[in-house]
Amino acid sequence: MKSKVPERTRAIELRRRGFSYRDILQEVRVAKSTLSRWLMDLPLTEDEKRYLKTRNDANISRGRIKAATAHRSNRLARDEALRSVAETEFETHRLDPLFVIGVALYWAEGAKRSDTFHFMNSDVDMVKVMLAWLEKFPGIGRHELRYRLYIHKPYEFERCEEYWSEKANIPRDRFVKTIYKSTSLLVKKRPNYKGCLRIEVPKSTQLLRKMILWHHMLARSFS
Repeated sequence: MKSKVPERTRAIELRRRGFSYRDILQEVRVAKSTLSRWLMDLPLTEDEKRYLKTRNDANISRGRIKAATAHRSNRLARDEALRSVAETEFETHRLDPLFVIGVALYWAEGAKRSDTFHFMNSDVDMVKVMLAWLEKFPGIGRHELRYRLYIHKPYEFERCEEYWSEKANIPRDRFVKTIYKSTSLLVKKRPNYKGCLRIEVPKSTQLLRKMILWHHMLARSFS
């Protein structure tokens, strides 16, 4: 069997110089288990230990910087691809009144600081327009959305969810738990009020980002 004394000597030398196991294995071609056995009881001076820690910390820092740079490059590439798609879709639909109205409605009433597409309003007709916009452009049906009603306590027993379901043609089973807002008033100031309905598109981060881009494109088209 060929003696591995030279390899062992070289491995110990590299370890004392602060090389990691991975670095050593690239130069000394042995099994990792063999290397671990050679270095397991290797006595290191305090200076060697400090140097080894400094080198390992530097390797970790370089790895983190490299990963962060790659992550940023990938994110910028995704952002540019999304912008290109948004510009193409805007040019395709910009003469369609429903497209422009939907973008403007979301610009005025939609959530911008969320991770997903949310639109909320108390006007049934406005909600119906937004639902029609979602069906026509992203192609998202009403049964794929989530709906939540926000309303004050005095209206709790008026079954306003049924009102919205009927008026806006929304599947009743797509409603999530209604939020009842507290109020000091014990009587209803607006008898015909049926609350604010929030439309949520699940997993819609990209749609939200495109909508924000379309806001800027719409503004530029009138400047």
